Amino acid sequence: MKWLRKSDIPKIYLPGDVWILAFSSMVWNIGGFISGPFQSIFFYDIGTPVGYIGVLAAVSSIVMAISLIIGGYLADIWGRKRIITMFSFIAAGSSALYFFVNSWPFLFIPIIMGSLSGIYSPAFNAMLNDSMKPRDRPIGFASFTLLTVIPSLFAPYIGGVLMEHLGPVEGLKIGFLLAGMLGLAAVTWRAVRLDETYKPKFKKLSFKKFTKGIITENIHALKSASRNAKILLVYTATASMAAGFSTVYISIYLVKNAKLLPTQYGLLVGLSSLATIFLLLPTVTLIKKLGLKRAAVISSIFAPVSMLVFVSANGMNDLITWSITGGISGALLSPTIQSMEGNATTKQIRGRIMGLFILVPLLASVPAQIISGYLYSISPLLTFIVSIPFYITSIFILSKMDMHRHPKESGLVMLPGVATQLP
Repeated sequence: MKWLRKSDIPKIYLPGDVWILAFSSMVWNIGGFISGPFQSIFFYDIGTPVGYIGVLAAVSSIVMAISLIIGGYLADIWGRKRIITMFSFIAAGSSALYFFVNSWPFLFIPIIMGSLSGIYSPAFNAMLNDSMKPRDRPIGFASFTLLTVIPSLFAPYIGGVLMEHLGPVEGLKIGFLLAGMLGLAAVTWRAVRLDETYKPKFKKLSFKKFTKGIITENIHALKSASRNAKILLVYTATASMAAGFSTVYISIYLVKNAKLLPTQYGLLVGLSSLATIFLLLPTVTLIKKLGLKRAAVISSIFAPVSMLVFVSANGMNDLITWSITGGISGALLSPTIQSMEGNATTKQIRGRIMGLFILVPLLASVPAQIISGYLYSISPLLTFIVSIPFYITSIFILSKMDMHRHPKESGLVMLPGVATQLP
């Protein structure tokens, strides 16, 4: 019997608001993937000292973390749509601001503005989970990723062309401006088309109660979280530390040290995305055959393997192998982890828990991002080598998941001034 037949591959599943969020994100990403893969190079060429680029990433993570604490709480007391709509516009506007930056200290303005807009991330992730049936979340998240990653097939190459013809700074400024313009168009359509997926019984809160609720209710949500949710938090924190060491300086290393042309790096990014797109839907069938836990553990193994290939690369063929291995990891890991996160939470605390699933990894990545600049200044490959033990440790943590456990849902969840019944 064949392990995977063509008839086993599921159809794309984008119900209701998932389609609207996916399509608007795809349009936005056309501009985002022109500049995004080269952002560290933009920071470097506009004059940022190489060791400070990691610090800029850490500042972004800290501000984003504060935003997520607020955003997770708001998603559960205001609903999802209002938060997504308001702060998507701010996020799109922050991308366009890079066009006006002429010296590196002014980078803090779009960085902080973009990080503050992260308030909508918990509501975004909660709405995705709200809109999918639990058993269909693997195919739902695979379909969402499939659509949103399409621009990464060609946009990074366009970014490389702009850099080679106009220079790194001016070329990428055009990319940032396009990201802002396409983002504003996409989120305007998103705002008109979205429906609310969660309508809490909201009562107006005083500023004191609201501020207190941000802290106490996030703590309450963490205490109420299932064992699997807590294991996933530790896993994502550890994997994020690894990413903090390994991702900030990749583009700088390949273009400035390995002497790749920007278009060559753009092609590597596109090749990785092609591997992801090609495997996303078949991955869902493998998840069904293996189960979420086994699929997640197996897919997480590709992360340290990919980094081992990167640090030992000797020429373009090795870098192509690194690119494809990373794409395979993304295809396998994205739908499994996102499905596990959704299955480990209940609807009433989902906004806060989804916020924590982003908050905890961000805070964990801050020291790694700061240290990565120091390590890179000592030896460019050192920060990538240091990331590997963290990737390996994350696999061990993920293996502790117990997929026979399910979150207990009580009929009534109390928030300050809020009471919501299960649907």
